[in-house]
Amino acid sequence: MPVETPASKDQTSPSSATARRISRQLASRIGPHKFDMWFGNAKLQVDGRRVEVATDSSFVAKWIDAHFSDDLKGVATEALGPEALIDVRVAPDMFGRDGRPDAARRVADSDAIGLRNDRGPGEQRRRHVRIERDRRPAARRGPSLRRLDEFVVGHTNRLAHSAACRLSEEQDPLGVSPLFIHGECGLGKTHLLQGICHRCLSRADRPLSVRYVTGEQFTNEYIASIRNNTIDAFRKRIRKLDLLAIDDVHFLSNKVRTQSEFLHTLDAIDLTGARVVLASDEHPRLIKKFSQALISRFLSGMVVQIGRPDRETRIAIVRRLAQARNLPMHEAAMEAVASRCVGSVRELEGAVTKLAALRSVAGEMAGPSPNAAPADREKVGLVLVEQLFKDHGWQPPTPVRMGTVIDVICHRLGVGRADLMGSSRHRRMVLGRALVAYLGREMTTHSYPEIARALGRSYHSTIHTAEQRLRRQMQENQMVEGGQAERALPLRELVDQLRHEIRRATVRS
Repeated sequence: MPVETPASKDQTSPSSATARRISRQLASRIGPHKFDMWFGNAKLQVDGRRVEVATDSSFVAKWIDAHFSDDLKGVATEALGPEALIDVRVAPDMFGRDGRPDAARRVADSDAIGLRNDRGPGEQRRRHVRIERDRRPAARRGPSLRRLDEFVVGHTNRLAHSAACRLSEEQDPLGVSPLFIHGECGLGKTHLLQGICHRCLSRADRPLSVRYVTGEQFTNEYIASIRNNTIDAFRKRIRKLDLLAIDDVHFLSNKVRTQSEFLHTLDAIDLTGARVVLASDEHPRLIKKFSQALISRFLSGMVVQIGRPDRETRIAIVRRLAQARNLPMHEAAMEAVASRCVGSVRELEGAVTKLAALRSVAGEMAGPSPNAAPADREKVGLVLVEQLFKDHGWQPPTPVRMGTVIDVICHRLGVGRADLMGSSRHRRMVLGRALVAYLGREMTTHSYPEIARALGRSYHSTIHTAEQRLRRQMQENQMVEGGQAERALPLRELVDQLRHEIRRATVRS
């Protein structure tokens, strides 16, 4: 008789051990995410030289056979020899009455189906995260959720965080739901969505029924339910929730039938008073090929933008990340990381992770001086940070041109290039020339005389003076106007943002 894993009662038999070993090797070979998505609810059995994979879905069986047959054959050959055979089949009789494995009955789960490769340039990043919970905390499964109290709050994300807390805590979510959070990639939208889910699941009065999916997975499951004639079960599973959280909802763009189904889902959920939270890279009005009815529903709740973290918030994020990794860092090193990684929180995470690896491999504990206290000597300092940004892909692949520096600064300050190179003493022109001098000297190979000529000046002494004045203003943390319609911000933050924009412009050119 075949032996299955992991549900087998005889966990000590050789066939059971072989099946478990094949499962581990397969997960290692294709990655834990893909293994959980496609094999997490399947039953793997070993019968002599035959490896059998049983599912309750014909689509999943076909997908496994089409995409993982070579991987299955490889791990089976390693375990059973070259005569190993693979049999992928649909066996609904091996599953419970609801068509799911017994271990998954407490958690509603459905087939995840890969769509055709129709992703546009803005859809390259995909998170195939499936998190579902019933009302019993003991029945939780899947990846751990991020928490709202771990979210670092700053000026640019305070409103979004406040709305997330309000949606997850209030008995009556009307006025907040649906909550639509939008912003660039890597700024914390997923953290807020998962934090809302975690808090709703952890409520002391009544843990809520929660579902967190991506827009792609919602589409996958809807298509699967149509193909398998299980649309009623799909609707029942979605519409009975207390909280529905959909990440990357812009993935529904240009998918007319899925949008229609989602609109009906929102209508049904709204009648029950359930909560809805959505995240997108763009404002609802800017998502292309989205139905006006859906846009209207999104706008009926609370739409809030999450922006790039400011300097103080970035430093706080670096500190939190370093503490989580047991990585002691000098304050100057944290400020240096925050100055160089302006684009997103993911940049900060990547920098701290690589610093931890460099510290482990190189063994460099860069303290402020050789005579520093032992505790300070153990901390990551500026030497290691500079090594990171010099050697590990943070520099643009091509040299930065003075023309790029000038163009970016003019665009940010809202001034003309001719005016910047003229004789006007308007404070924005004076600031722009000082920024060109400072960033031109830092980011290019040009000397002061060359920078002066780029600005139409005959002598470089004025350029040198302007750069020194800017350094003093940065040390004094002076506030400046970053643009024509922009609020005042610290000069150091403006310099950090311009440095980031110049690098991006250099990479694009």
